[in-house]
Amino acid sequence: MYLEKLEIDSSIFGRSVLTIYDFSEQLDFDQFEQDYILQYDPVYVSCKIPIENISEIHALENHGFHFVEFQIKSTIKIKGNYPTAGFPYIFERIDTEEKLEPVLDIAKSTFEYDRFTIDPLLGKEISGERYKQYVLKSFQSADERVYRLYNPSGNETLAIKTHKYLGGNEVLFLLGGVHPKYKNTGIGALNGYYELNELYKNGIKRGYTHISGANYPVFNIEFGKIGFKIIAAFVVMRKIYLK
Repeated sequence: MYLEKLEIDSSIFGRSVLTIYDFSEQLDFDQFEQDYILQYDPVYVSCKIPIENISEIHALENHGFHFVEFQIKSTIKIKGNYPTAGFPYIFERIDTEEKLEPVLDIAKSTFEYDRFTIDPLLGKEISGERYKQYVLKSFQSADERVYRLYNPSGNETLAIKTHKYLGGNEVLFLLGGVHPKYKNTGIGALNGYYELNELYKNGIKRGYTHISGANYPVFNIEFGKIGFKIIAAFVVMRKIYLK
């Protein structure tokens, strides 16, 4: 059982945000918690538990943690030739700060189903700033990429994507979002097709992602249209420490 301090989240909250890995109900959690409170003075601590480990979920509940998200891990074998022919759009890697601005605007406004937006103790403002910073991190990281789907007629950014290269021929899908005015128009699925075609062209054969079980639109796109397969499910538990 160990901790990671999430630097981006911590900077947004103004206090430490931590994640617990390899939770074990066999260890002395009371002492573990006292130690990290003394060291980090956290505001928010989360832990992801495989959904079948009910006793571990209950153990965290007994220590004041609450359920905040059901999360799916899924994968796809990337085959190429996804249906984008006939559409007038362009899927473009973001490589300048000028092109980044409309992408950040979408990141701040598009996400509705993540655990920060729906948390009654937090809300959309924190969530929007958080996603903006994570897109900025992807822009600045050598192993991550930022893309936009745009209409060359008017240069309007319709949707965004970020992913991380894992080495070999695999990738981790990070964020994907559609401009609020183009939601429920089919742009979300099309954005996914463009990304998969781009990855296939770059030699990527398999991708992984994590999505919230509350995000029904993405669920329907990824499993109903694109062909992702579920490989694991998790419960995300969180505890908020107020002053």
